Amino acid sequence: MAPSSVDVSKEDNTLDNDASPPVETEEKDKAKEKLDRRRLEERFVVLNTGVFECRSCGYRYDEAVGDPLYPIPAGLGFEKLPEDWRCPTCGAAKFFFESKSVEIAGFAQNQGFGFGTNSLTSGQKALLIYGSLLLAFALFLSGYFLQ
Repeated sequence: MAPSSVDVSKEDNTLDNDASPPVETEEKDKAKEKLDRRRLEERFVVLNTGVFECRSCGYRYDEAVGDPLYPIPAGLGFEKLPEDWRCPTCGAAKFFFESKSVEIAGFAQNQGFGFGTNSLTSGQKALLIYGSLLLAFALFLSGYFLQ
């Protein structure tokens, strides 16, 4: 038996090169515009904790405490600190500090709905869910101890 082979060249392919790309209609444009507008509304809530951490050494400036070494009173915002204020530990400038803000799970426009759980962080929601499951499990398990 002799092996047989088939020779295929590019000329044998019958592809339509004249096919024009589909034209976008007005409906697609309107749908895309509506989708883009919705994308802009999808903003997560970020709460400022009032704590700023030095990226250089890890020192934390808390607005509620202030800085007793510089004499910065308690309650003074980080933005209102004097320009010559430096990190008391390493001497880094203010721009080395980053805000330790908390991101709330959920969009900003949905925070007013529900039983108040929309304003919880993801860690608080997990604690609430698993804590209630553990409590329900303990409640059902306590039924075995009834006489």
